[in-house]
This record gives sequence, C-alpha cells and structure tokens, in this order.
Amino acid sequence: MKSTRSEMTIIEHLEELRRRIVVAVAALVLFSVAGYFFSPKILAAIHASLPGVDFLIFTSLSEAFFVTIKIALYVGLVLALPVVFWQIWSFVAPALEPREKLLVGTLLPFIYLLFVGGLAFAFFVALPWTVRFFMSYAGPGLKPFLSIDDYLSFLFSMGLAFGLVFQLPLVILALTKIGLVKVEFLRRNRKYAILVIFVAAAIITPGTDMVSQIIMALPLMVLYELSIILAVIFK
Repeated sequence: MKSTRSEMTIIEHLEELRRRIVVAVAALVLFSVAGYFFSPKILAAIHASLPGVDFLIFTSLSEAFFVTIKIALYVGLVLALPVVFWQIWSFVAPALEPREKLLVGTLLPFIYLLFVGGLAFAFFVALPWTVRFFMSYAGPGLKPFLSIDDYLSFLFSMGLAFGLVFQLPLVILALTKIGLVKVEFLRRNRKYAILVIFVAAAIITPGTDMVSQIIMALPLMVLYELSIILAVIFK
C-alpha cells in the first residue's frame, strides 16, 4: 500500500519537493520563452510610456540582449506565479489543519489577483504621473537620454513595490482572523495608520519625488479601508 502523507519518509518528502520544484521551474521556463517572443511588443509599450522620448539607448554591447532576457523572465515570473503557488500549496496543504487549509486556500487566488492589480496600477496609473513629473524638468538645454536597462529596472521596482503593497488587505485580514488585530483597533488608530502609510510609501517608492509617493499612499489608504470592511465581513 502506498504511504500516506503523514507516513512519508524524509526521502519521500524530498522526492515530492523535487517534483514540485521541477514543475514550477518548467512553468517559469515555458512562460519566459513565450515572454521572449512578445518582448518586441512589450518594448514598444515601454517606449510608449515615455512621451517626448524619441528612442531609448543601450550603453554596452550586450545590454539590449540582456534587457530582452529580463523582460522574458519578468513576464514568465508573473504568468508562472499561479503554478508556483499551486505547487507550494499542494506540498504544504496535507500538513495543515482543515481551518488553516480553508483560510490559506481562500487567500491564495486573491494574493495573485492583488499582485497583478498592483502591477496594472503601477503601469497604467502611477507610472504616467511619475514620468510626467520627471520629464517636466526637460527643456531646451536638457534633453532625456535614457538607458533601456535603467528604465526597465525602474519599472520593475515600481511594479514590485505596488504588487506587494496591494497585499495589505489580505495581511490585515489574516491578522484579524488569527486574533492579533481587532477591527476596533483598526478603526481607532486610522490616523496613525495614515501616517505609517505615508512613511512606508516614502521608503518603498523607487522615485524620491513626492508625486510618486503620494500616488502610492492614496491606494494604500483605500486598501486600508477595504481591509477594515473585509475584516468585518469575515468576522
């Protein structure tokens, strides 16, 4: 008879972990290959996000090639995350209690959706305002001469920052479910939360300007209020 999960040996656990990692890596490679073929269109969209810039430059012989690889890997990572989450979940779920399974299993899809929502907000909302602010300093004697690698790193940092901070409702919901935070505490300390949000936005935001920090702080304030609503609903 095949061993149950609770009766599996260390070797069997390691073998299952190896299979999960192989599937996750295979998904990453597959989606990265797809991202490579779509990289010209993505590069065109990146260029279009910079109004007034006629072209982007690369300052070393291999920079353009590695930028294409980076784009492919970024796309592959975002698209492969559901598969990675599923492999992690399938590995740890048998060790969880039914209540823990329900909580984690319910939150996992929303983690991914909120992360993608943060990426979309960064690119379609925060980025245009940030770019407009920085480009406002260009003038007759000051023209933008941007490296594609530097700009891509800035985009990635901004997208990652927004993808992570958009997890705020789920973090607060999890804390309320396990009893570490009360709904009344969240309501009573709203003004302190707003102060913390602005400090966190100043630290997390890739740019040092007030515009991008405010753009990050505003959705965080909305997400904080959404967290309170969710906490009340799930209470």
